Amino acid sequence: MVNEYFWGLAQKAAEIANSLGNGNNNIKPELVYCQFAHATGNFTSDLCTQYNNLGGLTQTEPNDTPQPDGNCYYMQFNSPEAYADYFGRYLRLYEEDGIYSAETIPEYAAALYRGGYFGDAVDNYAAGMLAAYKEAFG
Repeated sequence: MVNEYFWGLAQKAAEIANSLGNGNNNIKPELVYCQFAHATGNFTSDLCTQYNNLGGLTQTEPNDTPQPDGNCYYMQFNSPEAYADYFGRYLRLYEEDGIYSAETIPEYAAALYRGGYFGDAVDNYAAGMLAAYKEAFG
């Protein structure tokens, strides 16, 4: 079942991304929601609940949340809404990687992978998103 609160945030992020897409306005909120759900363990990770980071976004500036498998630090947001605002703008960075033309979860995951968003195998990341989709939307 979809978490209505985070579904609203995914819709907000997709709306922002689509408003910035140079005529490309195809980012589906379902894809954003599934990404959020997958990245946060269905919204239960410490990164989500304590730092309002729904996607594992990182920065180089040191803070108290070092990335365990890299040289960066997880970004911290004042609220989940602030994250959704930031993430909507952030998705534009993946325009040349095909994020705006992605119709399916595998295409969306592949666009993120091409842009360097995650280091996992694309098939694994997409499988996690697909599981989140089935749980949320049937």
